[in-house]
Amino acid sequence: MKKMIFSAMIGLAILSSCDTKAKEENKEATMTTESKGVNVKLADLATTKDFYCGMDLEEGSIADTASYNGKTYGFCSDECKEGFMADPEKYLSQQ
Repeated sequence: MKKMIFSAMIGLAILSSCDTKAKEENKEATMTTESKGVNVKLADLATTKDFYCGMDLEEGSIADTASYNGKTYGFCSDECKEGFMADPEKYLSQQ
């Protein structure tokens, strides 16, 4: 039971990182991520939503991307990418 509660708390902490405040903070991170080569257009992504947290993505504010089954997915944060990649089918089946 304690493990379930702890897991739920971790999940909530990750999801809360995707709120509007995090989006504002990501504007600074965008400069860094662009220098890492994460300067992608929305048209190049499989969807305009972050499949992990459901946030709408905007060009210039995509923190990271991942390829899965031949498609490229964008994420608002590294945490969302990690969460998605832990079980991509779970999140893709919820679309």
